Amino acid sequence: MNIYRALLLKDLRHAARDPVLLALVIGPLALLLLARFGFPVAANWLSTYMSFSLHEYRHFTAALFATTIPMLAGMMTGLMMLDERDEHLVAYYAVTPLRRGGYLRYRLLLPSLLSFVLLALFLWLSGLAAWRAESALALLLLALEAPGFALFLAACSANKVEGLALSKLGGLFIAGPLVAEFAPEGWQLLAAPLPTYWPARLLLTDDGAATLHAYGPFIIGLTLHIALLVWLRRSFLIRSD
Repeated sequence: MNIYRALLLKDLRHAARDPVLLALVIGPLALLLLARFGFPVAANWLSTYMSFSLHEYRHFTAALFATTIPMLAGMMTGLMMLDERDEHLVAYYAVTPLRRGGYLRYRLLLPSLLSFVLLALFLWLSGLAAWRAESALALLLLALEAPGFALFLAACSANKVEGLALSKLGGLFIAGPLVAEFAPEGWQLLAAPLPTYWPARLLLTDDGAATLHAYGPFIIGLTLHIALLVWLRRSFLIRSD
């Protein structure tokens, strides 16, 4: 536990010194404030001056913001992993009592737990969507996306500069909610390989829909997320050798 505490303190100091990492830490809080206070103002302005009801899209807005939170946590972790690989710290941890397995467990569990807490706070405090059983299932899937995005950056980038460039692909995270909300039912099958599609579909489930109907998308989404994590973990280990 002392080793993990030391790593956590190191991460906090690193994030405080790096403007990019600090922005990623502040990002989820900014999204919460925007949803809580900015959305009602925008909805009132659009209703008054353009006769457009933004409230009809509050669940879509919640899904869009919620899928962004694990992306930010995963990006922060992935950039830290690239820094540590560039500084040969991964090889150092491999010969300490922590071992490479302990290092990976810490690096993957931290963004997952952080995302879980931040997402729970967002869904509870944002005021955009009521808490339902489907929300809990979506939260579990979204919490798995943070370590997945971290591994994606760490496994597919040679250094932090490439990682920052590759992180631009995080914009694809919004494709899941967009397809789940606006695409016709038949075309939505094309989005099945997108991890963000499945939690977005759960968050956008009609309030009157039977909860049992949510377990199918949840199981498919869970299987996809686990398969991606296993593949990306193997790719990262190969790249680190």
